[in-house]
Amino acid sequence: MPGLHRRIRSMIEDAESFIAKLPSEAVGVIFMDGEKPVQPDVSALDKYQRNPGTVRGFWPSSPEISRAMLERYGEPKP
Repeated sequence: MPGLHRRIRSMIEDAESFIAKLPSEAVGVIFMDGEKPVQPDVSALDKYQRNPGTVRGFWPSSPEISRAMLERYGEPKP
């Protein structure tokens, strides 16, 4: 499973790098472009709607999120 470990490590490193670029008040916020959740352009955060988490909220999911993750990291290999 070394390939899986490398993929997971790469995802974690990408997330850490992205979060390090965000201002602290934007960490944990879902950014929306209209009705679509997006990974925002850090240099233009004001152009997105912000959806902060709430107690008893839910983890957002959509076909767009799943598709974006698969496009970025590829299909898992059996």
